Amino acid sequence: MNRSDFEAAIDRFKKKDYSAKLVTPDWYLVDADGANYPLKFVYALAKGIHPRDTHTDDAKIAARDAGYEIFDVKSTEREISADRVPNYWWVNHKQTHQAELEGGYIWSPTENQNGARNQTYINLTLVRPGDIVISYAGTAIRAIGVATSSYEERSKPKAFGQVGQNWPDTGWLVPIEWSVLPQPISPKVHLADIVKLLPVKNSPLQINGNGNQGCYLAGISNELGSFVLKLTQGVNVATVERLQELEEQIEEDAIERDIRESEELPPTEREQLVRSRVGQGAFRLQVLKIEKFCRITNIADERFLIASHIKPWRDCSNIERLDGHNGLMLAPHADRLFDRGWISFKDNGDLLVATDAPLAVIDAWGFKAAANVGSFSVKQRAYLEYHRAEIFRGIT
Repeated sequence: MNRSDFEAAIDRFKKKDYSAKLVTPDWYLVDADGANYPLKFVYALAKGIHPRDTHTDDAKIAARDAGYEIFDVKSTEREISADRVPNYWWVNHKQTHQAELEGGYIWSPTENQNGARNQTYINLTLVRPGDIVISYAGTAIRAIGVATSSYEERSKPKAFGQVGQNWPDTGWLVPIEWSVLPQPISPKVHLADIVKLLPVKNSPLQINGNGNQGCYLAGISNELGSFVLKLTQGVNVATVERLQELEEQIEEDAIERDIRESEELPPTEREQLVRSRVGQGAFRLQVLKIEKFCRITNIADERFLIASHIKPWRDCSNIERLDGHNGLMLAPHADRLFDRGWISFKDNGDLLVATDAPLAVIDAWGFKAAANVGSFSVKQRAYLEYHRAEIFRGIT
């Protein structure tokens, strides 16, 4: 097989020129335009066989030999924050806006009412966990979402009611965690900046700023996606914060799956590493040997304390994930501020508060910027150095 065989197969896939059922893939093939296609399915089309008779290893070898990049969904999820910039998508909800936001998803039929292919529907199959989705409805951007997993084959949501009653019932659904903006953003107000960044093909907006009625989900450039996110920062800082948390959560979910599926680690160690993610198990016991109470509130009742990693679990080696010196026993509200980088500590125990910290919250929770919580051990200081450099939001 050569590259032209794959190109012909990709063209068939785009045209839906196949009869086999498409299932959620583990491996994707990336074409020259950066679009992703299910590897085994495309390989089967190129080979002229049924996908169920296709072996993943054969498809991987053939695709690589033809000069294609391929990726594993699991490993890609793990690289969201470190090595991969998330893709940006723009969804024109139209009448399904409220149902999709409340339900936490986007959904489209697999084809138009006349049975024709629609690239802006097919785009749902290309969304990857961690991708950012911009929600547009009623002439305004109203929410920002993060895809929490790849697409699923699902029937038309009942919440749609009579909307789209002529659509085919079979469709694709992508789970999305939405953050609704308290104040919608009108693209027309920023039209001069947005128009020059719109895609040439399958654009979600017309050049006059009105929504493109023929477009459901459009892939947009990182430049346009980043520009929209900057606009939302002025509307609601909490939305941006939540998006960051979701990306970190997805990354940690992928790391946890890798740990659970690892054949190199003994079952007991796998379990302890997973439990350490939420401050439980062996990690908690090791932290309690060093930290007997919350240094900020002086609460010593273990029932009300969280074993919090100093260096975040997602950034740790397996040894660091279980190291008691990489932990503090904190009251829940103190854990929240420390985990998100609003506070940190000097090696001598001086409490550090970020320059842009929510002071009303800091004051209401009884934190004093001049407080000293006691010095830390040499091993703890190494982890605190990482926290101050990578997590803390203020100037040390």
